[in-house]
Order: sequence, then structure tokens, then C-alpha cells
Amino acid sequence: MVSGKSGVWTVLVASALLAGTLSATPAQAMPLPLPASRTAPAVQPAATTATAILSQPGNSTTNRYGVSTSTKFRVTATGTKLSYQWQSRTPKAKKWTSIKGAKSASYTAKGSKWPSGTKFRVIVTGKRGKITSAAATLTVRFPSKTPAADAQKAFGLTGLRQGVDLSAYQWAPKKKVKLAAVKSWAGSKGFVVLRAASGAKPINQSYVNACSGKKAKTGSKPVDKDCAYATLADQVTSAKLGLGHYWFNGWIDTIDTTPGNVFSAGYTPTATANQFFAWLVKDGNLTKTDTDPIVLDVEKGRAWTASASGKKYKLSLRAWNAAEVSEFLVAIKAKLAAGGYPANLYVYMGANAANVIEAGEYVWAPVAPLARLWVASWGKDNGRIPDSQPLTGPWAEWSIWQYSSNLRISGSGVDALDADIAKADAWTPRADG
Repeated sequence: MVSGKSGVWTVLVASALLAGTLSATPAQAMPLPLPASRTAPAVQPAATTATAILSQPGNSTTNRYGVSTSTKFRVTATGTKLSYQWQSRTPKAKKWTSIKGAKSASYTAKGSKWPSGTKFRVIVTGKRGKITSAAATLTVRFPSKTPAADAQKAFGLTGLRQGVDLSAYQWAPKKKVKLAAVKSWAGSKGFVVLRAASGAKPINQSYVNACSGKKAKTGSKPVDKDCAYATLADQVTSAKLGLGHYWFNGWIDTIDTTPGNVFSAGYTPTATANQFFAWLVKDGNLTKTDTDPIVLDVEKGRAWTASASGKKYKLSLRAWNAAEVSEFLVAIKAKLAAGGYPANLYVYMGANAANVIEAGEYVWAPVAPLARLWVASWGKDNGRIPDSQPLTGPWAEWSIWQYSSNLRISGSGVDALDADIAKADAWTPRADG
């Protein structure tokens, strides 16, 4: 059977062959139709997206000094084969300038590079157009000129005064601090706390004198009078600024675990107190009417090496503990009282150290009744008052607060300075002594 439709014919022929009713001879065979030709679909060009900005860069703030000294500007864009070019315009510039190498969707601006008020924008280019973002402004925070007023406003305090603490490091051969500039910044109620001496260097150790830049060596006692103390004390007194004095805790027999005490030579907290008193009177201009803060700086020091009997020892100076600090405070108070001097005693330490608790008690609880607290708490250490007041552990409050190590004072002749604020009664001895 033959059908006019080739497809049906093919099926019938195949069926007959299988049934044996049709012989497939050359004469009878009919060619099978060729499949219809098909044309391959054309390749369509990829779709492109119009260049557009979805989110603009926003204004941002960073610090000139301390931590968090950079900030990132970002843009989110859509489009095809996008490229970016960031531009800047400083406050004094009249036109925008492309930033070399700033060719991604974000740009990190450093507070040390750009002046406050600089504007940034980005040009986004794609296959379907170019678009320029909105401008974003960078604010760079510099150290405050009015930290006492800032703290009063932030925390509801009154009567605060501002000052700095200085040592031989601000009396180097080519960089000597200028007290006139310090006074101009601090004001008539300003103050300076000076390092009188340190016990951080072991006996018979070579070091470089910070004031002269020349080699020096400690003697048979682990004490090192600050080479700028007497000079700076005279200048602070002449400038009519408030004056304070501190001693950096140092090598004593209870820290020196070596045979024969090769680091401390058996020195004690009491011996330290006696030496401190002598230098307070001789070099610190302390009089019997002065109520200057007299401070023990409680901090760890560096590692040192010493040799004895052919053996070398290496030991790190740890911070004094509560018992050692208490011995010092009792001894210095007795020495001051015997000489007829008021005792306005302090300890200095970081806020975290002041707040340490062991066995459910503050480790400094025995010290709190003996001395007031000068506490270090720097926040972002940007020369500005941190956002919160420091922890004080067993002390009810701080009396002096070192709020930054990154103060800059124009015309001071030095770079970074330790910056402090003090309560109104910080120079008034406590009623309990």
C-alpha cells in the first residue's frame, strides 16, 4: 500500500518487509526522504545594562592621630564592564583632581594625607554610559584645644583643668618642649606632672641619656633621676603652672629572682620612697606649703640582661604589686610627714589594671585608702576626650585622667604629648591623708 504522504508510506513498507509480504528489490525500492534541512539560530549579542549608581558615597569622619586614622568611601553601581576613577577636591582647590590608582568601587582616605573638608567623588564608566557620583566630605578630627571643657560638657563635671605630663623624652637635644606654648594651651589653671626618676633600669646598665644623646650608665642602685627634672621643675614653677611629680616603679628585691640580686642589688620600695623624697625637695622645688601630687607610676618595664659569676640572666620588670605599692606609699607618707610636708599621694595605672579582680576582690583594694588615682584611658588615642569615663576599680572616682598620648600643641617644639585633665580638688590632699 502506498500513501501519498511519505511518512505513512515509509511505515507501511517497513511493516510489509517485516511480515514477508513485500520483497525489497531494487525495482521496488523507493528512496527514503531526506530530513528537512535546518538553519542554526543566529548568535544574539549579550544584553547590556545602562550605567547607574545605586548607592552614593556618604560623608565620613576619621582621626589625624591614634587609632581609626582612615575611612572608606564606597559606591554601588550597575552596568556592563564598569570602571571607576575617584577624584578629590581639597578645601582650597578650585577643580577636581583624579586620584592616582583609585580605580575600584571604594577609596580609603587617610587622615594623615587629606585635610579636613576634602570632598571625594567617583566617575563610573560602563558600556552604556558614564555617570559621576555625588560628592562626599571627609572630616578629620584633630586633638582638642579644650579637653577640660569637652569633658565637663560630656559628663556633667565642673571645675576641671587641663595639663600634660613630661619627662626627659621631651628634652632631647634637638626637641625641647617650650613651656610657654604648653601654658598657652593649658590656661592659667593648667598643670604639668614631671617624671622625677625611674627605677626601670637595673644596676650597672649602659643606656643613652635622653637629654644629651650620649652614653651613660646606672650605678650601684637601680635608680635613674630624670635628666630634665630639675630644669623643667624650675620652668613650670616660673610659669606658675600646677606641678606634680612621679616615679616609675622599678627593680626591687621582691622582683629580682636572680642569685645575689644582680638586677636590684636588694633595693626596696622603702629605699625608693626615701630617694624620691630627697629629689623632690632638692630638684622638684617642693616646699612645705605645696600640695603637689606625688605619684608612683605602676607599670611593667622591659627585659634586661645581666651577668654574674660567668652566668647570664635575662629578666623582665613587672609592675609592682599591691603589697609593694603599699610599702612605698606608707614610707613616702612618713618621710613627708617627718619633714613637715603635705602628703597628696597618688598611684598611676591604666584603667584595665585598676579594674582587675581576683578571688572576687579588686587587687588594688588595699592601695585605694592610701592614695588617689591618676588613671590612663585613651579611647581612640586621638588627642580628644574619649566617649566614656575610665574604669576606676576600688577607687570611687578618678582624680587625674590621662586621656591621650597623642596631644599636639602648636609651637611646643615637640611632637606627641601625654594629655591629662584633673578634678578641681586634685591638688588638695585628702582629709584622711
